[in-house]
Amino acid sequence: MNRFLLPLFLLAIATLNSSCGDHSHDAATHDDHTIAAADSTPATDHDALPSVSLDNGQRWKANPETTSGIANMVAILGAYDPATGDPTVLKDTLEAEFGLIFERCTMEGEAHNQLHNYLLPIHHQLRDFAATEVQRTALGAHLAAYGNYFE
Repeated sequence: MNRFLLPLFLLAIATLNSSCGDHSHDAATHDDHTIAAADSTPATDHDALPSVSLDNGQRWKANPETTSGIANMVAILGAYDPATGDPTVLKDTLEAEFGLIFERCTMEGEAHNQLHNYLLPIHHQLRDFAATEVQRTALGAHLAAYGNYFE
């Protein structure tokens, strides 16, 4: 199963990155609205991740598929029992749902750019995800912050 999902996930990420174009924006325009994304993973290459900005103090409008994808990831993570669950299956399931978020994304403009800023830490968290308590807690905290930025 992992041999199929990982290449599919990487293909989805590569397709999204190549199809989304330039996501840069004038940081000076957004500085007073910037809120750091909830990423409590250890400081490594995560320090360079962009933060999520609000839309003039308001949450961005997200497409329903993105919102349900995040909710599905929350449910998958919440249903995991570390005593009996398989960490590899958890990672594969989360990655598959994460890939569907990209596949079903119809957002455009700055809301789309900010969604990328929100999703990038999840991608980094899933890369070396071994379902440890620390990793599950950090991912859960980031997923829970979705509603702070998107409606």
